[in-house]
Amino acid sequence: MSEELDLFSERRKSLRVDLEFEAVRLSWQDASGERRAADALCIDLSRRGIQLEYRQPFKLGELIEVTFNAGTDAQNTIRGQVCRCSPINDVYRIAMQLF
Repeated sequence: MSEELDLFSERRKSLRVDLEFEAVRLSWQDASGERRAADALCIDLSRRGIQLEYRQPFKLGELIEVTFNAGTDAQNTIRGQVCRCSPINDVYRIAMQLF
């Protein structure tokens, strides 16, 4: 039985939260210096990183703010830097390192 548990044990050292595509609000500054905002989906969140799904790609190194529960009393914003952006079907999977 312990062998079965080892097969399914978590390989990462930090805790993660599986959000199952929770809606979040993204904010960033575009190339012209204008502030932009849009809705995206959060797929996975850990102490050091977050994975998002969004309809447009972001450049590596781009700084983005992610707001959970936007416009509510439970609103919480985190900041990160894009470290991966991969196309999947009609959307992009974006991985960010959190600050």
